[in-house]
Amino acid sequence: MGSLETIFILLIAAVALCVPVAVLILSIVALVRTSRIKGLESRIQELERRFATTELPTAVGPTVDDDFVVAEEVIEAQTAQPPVQQSISQEPRPAIQWELLIGQKAFGWVAVVLSIFTAAFFLKYAYENNWIGPVGRVAIGVLAGTCLMLAGHRYHRRGAAISSQMLAACGVVVLYLSAYSSFGFYSLLPAEQAGFFLAIIVVLSMVCAILYDSGAIALMAVLGGLATPLLLPNEHDLYIALFVYLAALNLGVLVVTLVRRWPLISSVAFLGTHGLFWSWYEGNYHPEKWAWALSFQAVIFGLYLIQNFAGHLKRTDSNRRENIVLTLLNAAFWFGAFYVLMADDYREWMGTAAVTMAAVYVMAGRLLLAFRPGVIPELVTALAVSVGFVVLAIPLQADSRWIAIGWAATGAAMWWFHLRIESRVLGIQAAVITAASVVRVICIDLPSYPNELLLPIVNRVALPSIGVVACIATAYFASRVYRDRLNTTTRYLVAATGLGAIVLLWLVLTVDLSNFFFAVARMAAEPTSWRRIGMMSVSILWTVYASILLAVGFRLGRATLRWTGIAFFALTIGKVLLLDMSGLSEIYRILAFFILAVFLGVAARVYQRLKPATNAEQTEEAANNHA
Repeated sequence: MGSLETIFILLIAAVALCVPVAVLILSIVALVRTSRIKGLESRIQELERRFATTELPTAVGPTVDDDFVVAEEVIEAQTAQPPVQQSISQEPRPAIQWELLIGQKAFGWVAVVLSIFTAAFFLKYAYENNWIGPVGRVAIGVLAGTCLMLAGHRYHRRGAAISSQMLAACGVVVLYLSAYSSFGFYSLLPAEQAGFFLAIIVVLSMVCAILYDSGAIALMAVLGGLATPLLLPNEHDLYIALFVYLAALNLGVLVVTLVRRWPLISSVAFLGTHGLFWSWYEGNYHPEKWAWALSFQAVIFGLYLIQNFAGHLKRTDSNRRENIVLTLLNAAFWFGAFYVLMADDYREWMGTAAVTMAAVYVMAGRLLLAFRPGVIPELVTALAVSVGFVVLAIPLQADSRWIAIGWAATGAAMWWFHLRIESRVLGIQAAVITAASVVRVICIDLPSYPNELLLPIVNRVALPSIGVVACIATAYFASRVYRDRLNTTTRYLVAATGLGAIVLLWLVLTVDLSNFFFAVARMAAEPTSWRRIGMMSVSILWTVYASILLAVGFRLGRATLRWTGIAFFALTIGKVLLLDMSGLSEIYRILAFFILAVFLGVAARVYQRLKPATNAEQTEEAANNHA
């Protein structure tokens, strides 16, 4: 309990220090902007005065000579006076009056914060010392908050914007404290009935913020509402009251952000709400409470899902970056909470839940595309979140051997969408997902071959890995179809991806063939002979693979493929000379050398039949390779 009180004290101190500093900074920015506006107004007035004093001579029945005289007089009038821009730029800017800035704004908001802490400590102290009954304490708080709200409205009608905002913000937070203490601290009302009164206060605070056109009131109401459960802790776990209170607070945030797109309001409410939830979860969660906890998380997710997308259906969001980040956080926090609360009993349904979330964001993106096709970043964000859930569903539901191919198929589909709508975000995400599938094949799937005899190629390890290569090859050929849309850098990356697919297929076939013969050797009476056969078979495989690359390179006129085939031939020659010479017996060594010699001879014969290409043919082939 001591550590919890220390955290509360530090939180209070941080708020007490940060709020005045933030207000002071915002006030400085506002004052600087005001001074700039006044400077612009003075410049405009000077321009109007100068143009008003410049008189042009007029004449009845003007002639050509008169026109020249008029033009000459205008030029002399303009050159006689100093340049307007120069005289205006020499006007000194009004100095920042720090004393008034601190006295009017900083002191006022510090007073608001201190008044909030005073009200909270008064209610807590009165309860501990039994000064007044619980009803009287709550009534005093409601009366004080109402008076502050009325005083703020009175100052607003007089035109005192700063004072009205301060008084209204303080009154809102005092009403929050009183309402929450009535059911979350004193238990005067059931949470279901108290939620109605709390909703009224939330709506009242947001109406005041909209009426006064003050984001400061809304932000102060959110901060005060989040601080209320911390300032009024209870020995008993009244989690239903806490959940109802936070849901009502976030509902008010949803309403005000749909009407006014003030920055930080949604982010502060979202992060603060989840901070309070996980703080409660750490110290008070029990499986008996999972239904309420899950329902609360679902409500918060639904509110912010509406807030993220409904605003775009109405108009363009001015806080685009904040909204995109909040969209990603909302999806991540909701599914994280869902997994934590449900995984122990319903682990087999986690993949289905992830696919369901992907469908939700696909429908949200479809609505954006139908009603606001111009909001491309938000549409791409919805698609990215949807694909992220699909990628997450694969390891949650599929067998571990098929995770890589699931990721690769997702990456290929995203790359195709990237080519169609030319979205850089989708392209980057597709590259990352595909790279993850390749890393999983190389680092996890291939090294973990089971110690049993498996049919070559058609087995539960090699087949999914070959499927990854097929997905990468599909993305490569799709890039060739849309190659006119790709820049030079992307074309080189696509070419490198195709080369990587060739190397990955070679690696998968090599490992699969080696493991087959080693498995046979473990079961055979003479394991050494089967290991030698395996070494020879790998050399033959490499030779055939290199020959196929050469043949395809000749057929398509691709020098890149031919050079890749030559590289594999060189690798095979190195293996035969360095490994097979010492590791194979006489007959297997002869056979490996003979097969390699035959294929190399055929390749050399094909090369000998080629004539030196002319300059035009070299240029054409270079263009094909570049494409």
